[in-house]
Amino acid sequence: MGTKTIRFERQKLYEQVWEKPMTTLVAEYGLSDVGLRKICKRLSIPLPPQGYHLRMHKGQRPPLPPSKDGVKEHVTHIYEPEQRSVNDLPQPVEVPEIAFEELPENRIIVSDTPATLHQHIAEAKSQLKKNKPDNYGRVSTYWKRGNDISVFPESIERALQIMNALVRALVKRGFTVSVDEKNNATVAKVLDEQIGFRLEERSRQIRHVPTPAELLDEKKHSYRHYPTYDYIATGEFSLKISGAYQYEKICKDDKKGKIEEKLNFFIIAMIKRALQVKDDRTRRAREEEIRRAREQKRWEMDSLIRKEKEKVEALKKECAAWHESQRLRAYIRAAYEAGPFDPESPFAKWLVWASLQADRMDPLKNSPPSVLDHDRSHW
Repeated sequence: MGTKTIRFERQKLYEQVWEKPMTTLVAEYGLSDVGLRKICKRLSIPLPPQGYHLRMHKGQRPPLPPSKDGVKEHVTHIYEPEQRSVNDLPQPVEVPEIAFEELPENRIIVSDTPATLHQHIAEAKSQLKKNKPDNYGRVSTYWKRGNDISVFPESIERALQIMNALVRALVKRGFTVSVDEKNNATVAKVLDEQIGFRLEERSRQIRHVPTPAELLDEKKHSYRHYPTYDYIATGEFSLKISGAYQYEKICKDDKKGKIEEKLNFFIIAMIKRALQVKDDRTRRAREEEIRRAREQKRWEMDSLIRKEKEKVEALKKECAAWHESQRLRAYIRAAYEAGPFDPESPFAKWLVWASLQADRMDPLKNSPPSVLDHDRSHW
């Protein structure tokens, strides 16, 4: 899973589309048919008519017309979801939003002078000015306003200018900024996904040197009231975006440059995170679908096994009943052959009754009616 950059040279792509079928080119570039046709349109490249490559009309291509505005190259970014299995081929997605951020004319500028604050940042400023530093010396925005800034008091103005430029840039790009009250986070809706973001200042830890008053208080009460460490400002900012379990640092003040110079890069990271969120959701849905299918198959197999066992048990019972009926008939026959008897005697009636009971036991015979067939609950 990742993003790859492809540079299309106008002359080279023109040669390719007239030498190879579109289906071959889209496979080579990892693009969709529609995506490649759009790139050809941007570069003013004429496309072969339908069936051209089948007829192999070589040498009948039209000349390459002049490009609009002199454009000779196009850069596109392709997001490739991770392949989960041989049967789950990833579908590449063109990401024009990334190419937009890389254009020099779209570079985000952080004003050196106080600028008009976005409403969200104006609310943050009001809260930061009122809040007291925490145990680490930083002031933060909290709760319903979204915990998106955490810096030392002397760094508030710079933090506000950076976040104001970032929020305004996000809104300008159509990425709505709001507060997720449930998770106490400021989020931007990037490619229809909620991506949390925040700015933090790194602190430096030094051992606390107790004041005379603190030492006197410790001696008086026999235990210490002062902290072990103090935390001081460094002026080093970092921008983070929300991950699966915690915020992930994306860019920071370092030797390569200040945060102010990296806001476009940060938005690219947000776009990539949104694509990853979509990919993860698709993967989870697919895994859930597979799990449900397996569960259904397991349930169906269990049902078949249960029914088969019931049939086997019924067969065994019928077999046992048949053997029992044969034993009973053998007994009746032995009783009949034991000696002469009067056809009107009780014994003769018993033989008839006993034969009927043998037929009732025999699963291969139609069961004759019996008083035992009556349900007592219906009496």
